[in-house]
Amino acid sequence: MRKRRILLISGEAWRDESNGGNVLSNLFGSFVDEYEFAQIYTNPALPANSICTNYFHLSEADMLKSVLKRKSFGRVLQKNEINQKESEKGAHTNNRFSYIRKHLLNTAFLIQDLLWRFSKWKTPELEKFILDFNPDIIFAPMYYGVHLHRLDRYVARLTGKNLVSYVSDDHLTFKQFSLSPFFWFNRLVLRSNVFATSKYYSLLFTMTQEQLEEYQPVLKVPMKVLKKTGDFLIQPIYLRKQATPLVISYGGNLIYNRYKTLAKLAEAIKKINKEKIHVVLNIYTQTPVTEKLKVLLHDGKNTFLKGKVTMAVLEKEYNNSDIVLHVESFDLKQRLLTRLSFSTKIIDLLHSGRCIMAICWKESSPYKYLKLEDAAICIEDISCIEDQLNQLIQNQELIKEYAEKAWFCGKRNHDKSKNISSFRNDFYLHSKMI
Repeated sequence: MRKRRILLISGEAWRDESNGGNVLSNLFGSFVDEYEFAQIYTNPALPANSICTNYFHLSEADMLKSVLKRKSFGRVLQKNEINQKESEKGAHTNNRFSYIRKHLLNTAFLIQDLLWRFSKWKTPELEKFILDFNPDIIFAPMYYGVHLHRLDRYVARLTGKNLVSYVSDDHLTFKQFSLSPFFWFNRLVLRSNVFATSKYYSLLFTMTQEQLEEYQPVLKVPMKVLKKTGDFLIQPIYLRKQATPLVISYGGNLIYNRYKTLAKLAEAIKKINKEKIHVVLNIYTQTPVTEKLKVLLHDGKNTFLKGKVTMAVLEKEYNNSDIVLHVESFDLKQRLLTRLSFSTKIIDLLHSGRCIMAICWKESSPYKYLKLEDAAICIEDISCIEDQLNQLIQNQELIKEYAEKAWFCGKRNHDKSKNISSFRNDFYLHSKMI
């Protein structure tokens, strides 16, 4: 009897070192004995994982050529075709698109939608790829990109198979802030497409209970909270290195104005270290390091902006830290934009077995979760950062106490053996095998 088959539809390439790819590997790593995988994706980068070997690439770079030349695009991509040179080229192209979206975000989504509408992506080659793979179930995360919603619906109609999705950001509500008419036009178009696509969902996972409670009465589809998991078998040992500065480490991107919160933390550290170095801040990020960021976040004495590292290196740096960070912006627009989001990196922080400091809006889902679980030192007001750091310097037993609390919160709520078993069972129940 053949293995069950899962077709994934996503914006990003399945790369283990990317946030989205890491989530896929985390979720499906234990499925390989029972399932085989194929992926349709759209960004210019190329895959790099040990789970999936069968891809159809609807590259955005080729999409632009398709519009200009009025030719169809998209190709089957076998794993043995992928080499380092191609991957680097794909990543470079993706950076160009990221730059455009960063500086022209609202108009970029509108332009992107229009270009995909006029491109010829619905081809016999794509249809053949889907029907030859003959999936038993489709996994299609919910994105901002309207073109991905159209792709989801096309595949669902073509195969007649159940569509399972998950949503990690707010793609539906009007609890947002923007003065741009383009933003609200995009929001209405996106909301309409979420409703249209949700008719094909047999199950929708959310990342937080708050999001489930807001979405279920509106979309009226079966929902569950999906938790990223970790291996919480062996608790990391935390030993405070006496007579050395406290080491605080942040690993993550600086978008959504997170850099502003880190800059406030950096200011507080400089004040505390005026006469003696009590605390240092290390920042590891994939966000391109600009001169502005260097001025704010790197003085080579109190704060160090160290750029991009692999997940393995970041785990070692967490292990050498006393405190690990989760931060969000306090700007109104960013607060509302991320209020229902739950960064998967929080599980990495819990898994590190180090004291977590969360500096974020008290109405955000991460703050509510960490506060309820008493798993982190939670700071809801930027003006309190300096006082909180001084308390930790004076009472370092508190750091050890919260390192323990973080670990046991992860073990209690995110243990892989319990959560993945439930996730696998959901896929088994929703699969339609011929």
